[in-house]
Amino acid sequence: MTCKTRSYGDDHRWVYLDAGVFGGLAETLGEAITYPLVTSRDADDAAVGPVVVAGPTCDSVDVLYQRHRYELPLDLTAGDTVSFLSAGAYTNAYCTDGFNGFGPLDVYCIP
Repeated sequence: MTCKTRSYGDDHRWVYLDAGVFGGLAETLGEAITYPLVTSRDADDAAVGPVVVAGPTCDSVDVLYQRHRYELPLDLTAGDTVSFLSAGAYTNAYCTDGFNGFGPLDVYCIP
């Protein structure tokens, strides 16, 4: 996960995740489903601000949430985690194998 602004004229903070539209989150296309997100920084009661959430590829479609603004901690940095809650079993089925050099993510089943 990486956080940055895209250009000098763009004051929006972009959060680039390790998974994106092509990495199992296809249901975010068109922002059809807005999943609850939690981060490893949430427990810190840190200040939050709006972000655009995007996947790791350079494909212009790999932007999960640009209109629906999530408020994520301002001190979020590379190495922190952002978890999608209630994403369901289809995320594994939607995950491509090697799109743009990114392999499929590991699957963890939580009973």
